[in-house]
Amino acid sequence: MEEECGMTAEDDYIRFDMHVHTWHSGDSETDPRHIVRLYETRKILCLVCDHNTTAGSAAVFAEIRKIDPAVPEILAEEIMTAEGEIIGLFLTEDVPPYLSPAETVDRIHDQGGLALVPHPFCSYRISSAIRPAALDAIIGAVDIIEGYNARVLCDEDNHRALAYARFHDRPVSVGSDAHTVQELGRCFLELDPFSSPRELLATLKSARPTFCRIDPSIHAITRRVKAAKRDQQQPE
Repeated sequence: MEEECGMTAEDDYIRFDMHVHTWHSGDSETDPRHIVRLYETRKILCLVCDHNTTAGSAAVFAEIRKIDPAVPEILAEEIMTAEGEIIGLFLTEDVPPYLSPAETVDRIHDQGGLALVPHPFCSYRISSAIRPAALDAIIGAVDIIEGYNARVLCDEDNHRALAYARFHDRPVSVGSDAHTVQELGRCFLELDPFSSPRELLATLKSARPTFCRIDPSIHAITRRVKAAKRDQQQPE
């Protein structure tokens, strides 16, 4: 896929990685400027959804919109609920963590946003993947299922997510779940330009995925970053 694309009207599609992190997450050290540069050089738009904060997405989209004002501002957050993570996108403010999944989705929708469930069947992330029973209870209100997550350790986990999305007639997203610079630019959807939550949902139905799973050793880097940041926050 050598042809570059952007959000402008003359382009046929955009490239959209719907799950990345910056140093605003406690387990990532990615400078937001790397994500802005990825859009400048390869026209890959990244949805920044840091853990329990929209600060990273606000920083990135503020700079990308200086380059291309046609790009919609999409504040996003990967929110830890009482039973696993849910991503809110098109937010206007942070959603507090540790609410029930149902209340979290309600808070997202109250802001006019979309609720995306990341890595729903990831067998590695036992503490952060949403509990299957909790997902079943809220699926009627969920807007998007992450069908492709590059950080899962087993292909079957993504296959289960795709099958679940098909069964419940939900569009799927692709996420590198990048916590490091070397993971950026490897995974994305090719889809029509959009400017609103409704338009995004519509174009996801015909989106084309580019996807490859990352080497599992990347999780060791994330653990080291998380431990180092935690140590830096400890009082002397």
